[in-house]
Amino acid sequence: MGAQAVVVRAGALGDVLLLRRAVAALRRTYRRVVLIAPQSSGAALVGPGASEVDELLAWERPEVAALLAGQVPKGPLRGFLGGVELAVVYSRSADLAHGLGLMVPRVVCQEPAPSGGVHASQWLARPLAALGLDPPADLEPILPTPAEATAARELLTRLPEGFLAIHPGSGSPRKNWPAERFAAVLDLLALRRPCLLVEGPADATAVAPLAQRPGAVLARGLGVRTLGAVLARAGLFIGHDSGVSHLAAAWHAPTLALFGPTDPALWAPVGPRVRVLRAPRGRMEALSVDEVLSAVRSQA
Repeated sequence: MGAQAVVVRAGALGDVLLLRRAVAALRRTYRRVVLIAPQSSGAALVGPGASEVDELLAWERPEVAALLAGQVPKGPLRGFLGGVELAVVYSRSADLAHGLGLMVPRVVCQEPAPSGGVHASQWLARPLAALGLDPPADLEPILPTPAEATAARELLTRLPEGFLAIHPGSGSPRKNWPAERFAAVLDLLALRRPCLLVEGPADATAVAPLAQRPGAVLARGLGVRTLGAVLARAGLFIGHDSGVSHLAAAWHAPTLALFGPTDPALWAPVGPRVRVLRAPRGRMEALSVDEVLSAVRSQA
């Protein structure tokens, strides 16, 4: 096997998790795969699995700024890149590609946003297929380390087996289903059993109308992989076009992803237990409670 490969992606949680197919292709050939990505999102992909990386080098490191300027970085990053055989760069930055090319013998660049109707997971794996590295058709679930399983257990002890998990937020209010409709679904499905509400850093407004409901267990401030380990135990996760939906899918939770203005043909979460429901005319307020309940029942 080759020595090391590095993947560079300055994206949010969903963007990074969509790299799993590309990473799995690299892991078949390279002894070690390292990711350069933001700390908050890249941490989700560091693990022992075939679609996970061995190490994260945070995008926020000062040395990365030199790469972005098309220069050779100083410090530990320079030493690391000296042992890299292949860099796969998902960026429009010619300077970044140039900086990596000063140290890495082979640099492959790919536009990060998919085009031509190709799903993002397949699009991001294309440069690997072009190198003869076959991306897998199916991806194994991410599994927790013992420490992650222990951290998840603290929250899981407050939830029944097969609990309902909801993430009512996303990166944009336009992608959110109205909170009162989530409340109606909870009324009909939770049956007074505790359910999990996931709150990310930008989700306070979306979560607030639901957080005071009887039986609501709030997941806030968890490490991203700990949250994944919790969601893996859900009987059903309902979310939007968001990183948390991609996280649930990667951990093979039964996932119902509600899409509106964005195209699920390009951005749907990847997993064997994912169902997508797209709002009529791409407007989330046009998606009815009955349509969601019907999708939930067919998912069961």
